[in-house]
Amino acid sequence: MRGPAVRLTLCLGLIASAIVPSGDAAACGIEFMPAVDHRVMGVAQAEKALRDGQLAAAAGSVIRMFPEIRQISYEKDPLLNRAFRILAVAATRADGALRVSAEVPRELLGAWGGTSAEDRKANVDWSIRALRRLNEQRKNDPGLQTDLGEALARAPEHRGEALKLLGDLAEKDLIASPEAYAALARLRALSGDGAGHDAAASRCEVMAKNPAFCRTSRAGGPES
Repeated sequence: MRGPAVRLTLCLGLIASAIVPSGDAAACGIEFMPAVDHRVMGVAQAEKALRDGQLAAAAGSVIRMFPEIRQISYEKDPLLNRAFRILAVAATRADGALRVSAEVPRELLGAWGGTSAEDRKANVDWSIRALRRLNEQRKNDPGLQTDLGEALARAPEHRGEALKLLGDLAEKDLIASPEAYAALARLRALSGDGAGHDAAASRCEVMAKNPAFCRTSRAGGPES
C-alpha cells in the first residue's frame, strides 16, 4: 500500500490500540478531547447551595454524584473530601432529616431522608464521623472545627464536647458560621448560661443573612 491508504491504516491501528500521542493524532487529522470530570463543577455548585442554605439541593447533588458515599472509605482525595464535608454539614443542619426525595432517585435515598428516629441519628452520627476524619487530616482548621462542633451539638451524648470546642473557638473569635454560633447559644442555654446564650446569639445575628434562627429559649426564662 502507498500514500493515503498507508496513512489511513496506520491511523486506524494507532486508534484501535489507544496509544495515539497528541502529535500522532494531529498527524492523522483527529482531535482528541481530554476527559472532563463533571463532578468538579457539581461539587462547587453544591458548596454554593450549602452557603445559600439550600440543604436539599446541596445534599442531593452530592448523593447523586457519590451514591455510595456512606460506604466509601475516607481518602485524601480533595474532591471527595469536599463532598463529605458538604453532605455532613447539610445533614447536621437538617438534624439528620434531609428532604431530598425530589432530588435523588428512590433507590439512592436510603436513610438520608431521616423518616425514622433511627435514620436521623444514623445520619448525624455519620456526619460526626466524617467531620472527625476531615479534622484529623487537616488539623487546626477553624472552619472544619466549627463544622465538627456544630455536628457534635446535634448529638446529646456529645454536647459536652461540642460546648467546649465551640466555646474555645468563640473565645478566639474563630467560629466560622452563624449556624455554629446558634448551636453554641442553644448549648449555653441548656447549661443555664443565659449571658453566654445572649453573647453567642448576638454574634450569630451579626453573621447571619436571616438571624431568626439565632436565638433559642434561655433555660429557666422566656425566649429572647
